[in-house]
Amino acid sequence: MVAVRDEDLVERAAAGDVDAFEALVAARLNRSFRTASAILGSEADAHDVVQEAFVATWRHLPKLRDRTRFDGWLNKMIVNRCRDALRRRRRSREVGLDGALDLRSEDSTGPAADMAALSSAFDRLSVDQRHLLVMHHLHRVPVAHLARELGIPEGTTKWRLHAARAALTRALEADR
Repeated sequence: MVAVRDEDLVERAAAGDVDAFEALVAARLNRSFRTASAILGSEADAHDVVQEAFVATWRHLPKLRDRTRFDGWLNKMIVNRCRDALRRRRRSREVGLDGALDLRSEDSTGPAADMAALSSAFDRLSVDQRHLLVMHHLHRVPVAHLARELGIPEGTTKWRLHAARAALTRALEADR
């Protein structure tokens, strides 16, 4: 069997080939879900976001000019959908609909408390900061690859990673 290059799959999918798009989705579904889940802190929301992102990707794929940038473009779709989900969540909390969903305990001790503190601090980061930390630390994406996906210089990517880590540290210290 001959391996099909991603660029060829993207080209075929952009022309309306459903099988090619399904192959692209299958290769990226788990990572996309893990990214959205880490950013949102909710598997249910992550499922919705990933589905929305893939539908939008299919719909807008013919508009993608540089077919080699598919992965970065898809990540941007997912991050934007995460941002929208967090806005919706914030609005619903403001009217009191989600208050009962916060299961973190104030009197927890040990590793669970550490995870709760980390989760709380992570929730206060921007979506872009969460995305960078998830991609680099959870998915082990090298800085050079992140920079290419984001379309920014490596130095800028390193600086943004540093700033995201510093923001997380400040948020953790604020909880102490």
